[in-house]
Amino acid sequence: MEKTTGENKVIVTIRETPEFEVSTHETLLSSLTEAGIMLEAICGGQGSCGKCRIRVLSGQVFDRQGNLVKPIDDGWYLACQVYPAGDLVIDNTTQAKASSKGEISDRFLDNVDLFPPIKKVLIKPVYPTLQNNYSLQEMIRQAIGGEGDISIDISALKELAQVAPKKLDELTILRSSIQILAFEAGDTLATLYGVAFDIGSTTVAGMLVDLNKGEVIAAAAETNPQAAYGADVISRIKAARAEDGLDTLTSVVRRCLNNLVAKLCTTAGISCRDIYLVTVAGNSTMEHLLMGVSPEYLTISPYVPVFNDLPHFSPSVIGLDINTGGRIILLPNIASFVGADTVAAMVGVDQDLTSKMTLLIDLGTNGEIVLGNKDKMLVCSTAAGPAFEGAQLSSGMRAANGAIDDVTITDDVYVHTIKDELARGLCGSGVIKTIAEFLKVGVITSSGRFVSNDRIALLPDNLRKRLKVQDGQKEFVLVFAKESAIGRDISITQGDIREIQLVKSSIFTGVEILIENLGIVFEEIEQILIAGAFGNNLDLDSALTIGLVPSADRGKIIPVGNAAGTGAVKAMLSVHVLERCRSIVNHAKFIELANHPGFQKRFIKNLSFPEEIL
Repeated sequence: MEKTTGENKVIVTIRETPEFEVSTHETLLSSLTEAGIMLEAICGGQGSCGKCRIRVLSGQVFDRQGNLVKPIDDGWYLACQVYPAGDLVIDNTTQAKASSKGEISDRFLDNVDLFPPIKKVLIKPVYPTLQNNYSLQEMIRQAIGGEGDISIDISALKELAQVAPKKLDELTILRSSIQILAFEAGDTLATLYGVAFDIGSTTVAGMLVDLNKGEVIAAAAETNPQAAYGADVISRIKAARAEDGLDTLTSVVRRCLNNLVAKLCTTAGISCRDIYLVTVAGNSTMEHLLMGVSPEYLTISPYVPVFNDLPHFSPSVIGLDINTGGRIILLPNIASFVGADTVAAMVGVDQDLTSKMTLLIDLGTNGEIVLGNKDKMLVCSTAAGPAFEGAQLSSGMRAANGAIDDVTITDDVYVHTIKDELARGLCGSGVIKTIAEFLKVGVITSSGRFVSNDRIALLPDNLRKRLKVQDGQKEFVLVFAKESAIGRDISITQGDIREIQLVKSSIFTGVEILIENLGIVFEEIEQILIAGAFGNNLDLDSALTIGLVPSADRGKIIPVGNAAGTGAVKAMLSVHVLERCRSIVNHAKFIELANHPGFQKRFIKNLSFPEEIL
């Protein structure tokens, strides 16, 4: 049967949830994503990762050519590869859970002066009369002390026209340093909240801040819905080139921000109208997509963004459901792939203020490295890829319930999963620990290859039986199918090890090149800060064992949680932190690794794991 040329609408029902309407011209993955149902889809809908599995209980599906598709294994399909032929009933899906981005560190908030970019002021207006005939605009200027250079936003003037006829004794003004943004009847000084967003490629985190007290009072996170269109920024940029691709990627992330605002307000028991300020930290691609600006130029020589910094703007520009008089601040980017999230991380840990020689490594879907102190800072972006989020690994997943996050290998394999649930896959910290254990017990060599058969024969029986050859490549089974939550073996393959080698070599080589360009030796680095949730959960001994970070005194290595989120909060609390962000952009030097002499040679050398096992 061929697919009809005209678009049809059909009904999809997921068992025990309300039905919703979808198009026959969109893959089920796209339709589910637009409905807010997030599946793992790290390959961006290419059909290669096999993670967006759904089970159709009733109805039929087409392929791209309009042919009916037969299921894989008892009713299973890949949602990214099929289109509904008619009404469907789908079994309960395992949705992608948001990974934690790490905690906001209070110790980095202690020294922030409370001077937010907006504030409220209570005035007692003297209304014009026939004898004292002046405009309402002049009335406001008199009430705030005659600041002749302050302007009043047109939307605020409209509010003033509505509230002035009531001739209230008190009015509350929402203002920045140069502009009046809104008027409110009576005394509303006690209500002044903001939300700091950290838009990561995998996870979007939101922190609700009481701007009067300077405190984070609630936090929430969601999977970035753009992940359905690719795990990393390059795949998102590619998806944005497709017809309606940019609009889709923009709309889903804006919806995500509104969902987080609603969650935070529910948690705190406030209205979304009580939120007046938003700061956003994201990499260059994420900020371009949020603004609906094509990021394609980032991948075209000379590889630069359309913008690095934007003026503050009203929430209506991106359809954010907060107070209409509020303002949104996008933190500035440094370069093509070193974005505002890195700037936020730097101010988050006060790297721009310290005299200590500091190495900051943000281990997320993209890897950014900063070396320096208040005197000089070098930055680079590494081609880390999303392997640490479980992408591109045969049994990989993000750090959600059921993910293996710790592994011990002795006479047998002992795994720990998040929330102690049955194993569903392997997250980044679990992968690093597993490979370190492989090196320690002799399952792999420093080259990353599984040992030869004669050396396998020397391993304990319980380990030997876990080594298999599947589809022509060796793999080591951590959890057998009958003991897993997914009914399949959870394994580390030779290809998985290679992916981690590529990531660790990229980071290690980036550190080496920054050290060389700064003109120091590694021993001069006084502290190594590991940012992100992955850094918090990372076993440092394992990271050193595989050579992910240079060998160092463990006392120098400090996990700092969600440094980017911390920076976004600090920028909301103080205009002086915002000034520091712009100063960093102007003074930090970007090093393009790909163009650096000798990068490729170093990268190949650093693929191997250290010979000496720590």
